[in-house]
Amino acid sequence: MSFDPNSDFFEIAFNVTEHTEAMLAYWDKNLICRYANKATADWFGITPEHMINKSHLSEILGTLFEIQLPYINGVLGGKIQVFDQVIHLYSGRAKNVRVTYHPNYVEGEIKGFYAHMADISPLNNKSHDNNKTGVEKLPEFVTQNDQLLENVAKTLNENVFIGFPSISALSKKHFVSESKLKRDFKQSFGRTIFSYYRYLQMEIADRYIREKRCNKNQMAVMLNFSNPSNFSACYHRYLEEKSSDSELIETQKEDNTHNKMLIEQAPIAIAMFDNQMQFIAASKRWIAEYKLENTGFIGKSIYEVLPATKKKCEKLHNHCLKGNIYQCDGLLLKKNDGTRVWLKWNIHPWFTTSGETGGLFIHTEDISKIKAIEKENKQAEKLLKRAATLSKIGTWTRDLLTHTMQWDNVIKSILEVPEYFVPDIKTIWKLFKQGKSERLSKKALKDALKYGSSFDIEVDMITAKGNSRKIRIIGYPEFQNNKCKKLSGILLDITPLSPFKTANFLTD
Repeated sequence: MSFDPNSDFFEIAFNVTEHTEAMLAYWDKNLICRYANKATADWFGITPEHMINKSHLSEILGTLFEIQLPYINGVLGGKIQVFDQVIHLYSGRAKNVRVTYHPNYVEGEIKGFYAHMADISPLNNKSHDNNKTGVEKLPEFVTQNDQLLENVAKTLNENVFIGFPSISALSKKHFVSESKLKRDFKQSFGRTIFSYYRYLQMEIADRYIREKRCNKNQMAVMLNFSNPSNFSACYHRYLEEKSSDSELIETQKEDNTHNKMLIEQAPIAIAMFDNQMQFIAASKRWIAEYKLENTGFIGKSIYEVLPATKKKCEKLHNHCLKGNIYQCDGLLLKKNDGTRVWLKWNIHPWFTTSGETGGLFIHTEDISKIKAIEKENKQAEKLLKRAATLSKIGTWTRDLLTHTMQWDNVIKSILEVPEYFVPDIKTIWKLFKQGKSERLSKKALKDALKYGSSFDIEVDMITAKGNSRKIRIIGYPEFQNNKCKKLSGILLDITPLSPFKTANFLTD
């Protein structure tokens, strides 16, 4: 396709790039900016005039440069790069971005690449379960309210040289009530709307004073201050706040370095994460247990390094990133090598010097052996109960303080009484065969109560349905202050089986 050089095609094309909200730029192979559209100012707070032929890509991206470096190397290697990322704008707001880097070939040689950054935050309400594009999904999404507040911040930025738009005008423009706008803006940005506007003005003033050698009186006029002394006071407060922020950042860096050293030397499995759940540090024990040696996991998301944690732990991590502590005594997790382990979790948030949640400390302990023992014990308990039922061995207790008795269901089955039957002493004596069995039982009971003697007797009993049973009763008394307070023991059905019943039992 060819174009008439005398037409206005190129002018139209240029205007299109200048009026899009997406950021468009071109970087040469030395990563120096050769073109940037007007939207750059909204994204990174720097105008194209200050970028083109001046700025290195690392200066624009800041901390994101190291994260994007694999993609930058990829495009300079001749491959198109497409990825999603959360970018924090110069205003402090977060934006969900899809980044595309496209190589520029000239006579077979790569001279640089084209950069396109598009805000995909409005897609947050759409289903993103099926990732058919091959683009890595975002770790978080900006809400509709976040987008509204970001638009308000953008309006304030557009009016820096014009004058502060009233709260009423802002609420009408962005279709939100004044009270909600003021409340949500302060909660999100940590300052009032007017204070935020003044801060934007002072940022620009500081840049003009440092880079263009403007004086304070000139800046007061440019920013519509009627009184130069008022501008000087605002600028002085801005410099104090900026200096304080720098000190906090340095202090936070020192704290993070200290914490990182402690984590790496810890004898337990523990790791430190930032508020995006990216690894900052991990102990040798953690690295060994999760087999992360030589994987370059630092700086990567835990959901990328340990994919099984995303489904089971992401909501929990988000809960703890709000400042909450969580302890879990048992979570079954699948490791990267396919093995399943039971983990005990302790999750504690760590905080920045400004009091915000900086990320999480996560300590895990492999309790798979303990869980295996518990499982074995439960199985053994089930087998014992099953054996007791098959062997017709039941347990009983008699509380002398409350004058109550308890039989388990095995005894009730042996003596053919209903499960709801509540035993009492008078009813029980009626079940013993009169004569020798009754006398032997009463003597054993008397000696137990009087002398604390245990007993092991064999007696004949008649069930509630009139059937004769040969029964063995074992009992143990418990004394307190020289007085029997409780009797407990077991009851066994030792009635000989008839040949017919024996054959049935063996075949069963």
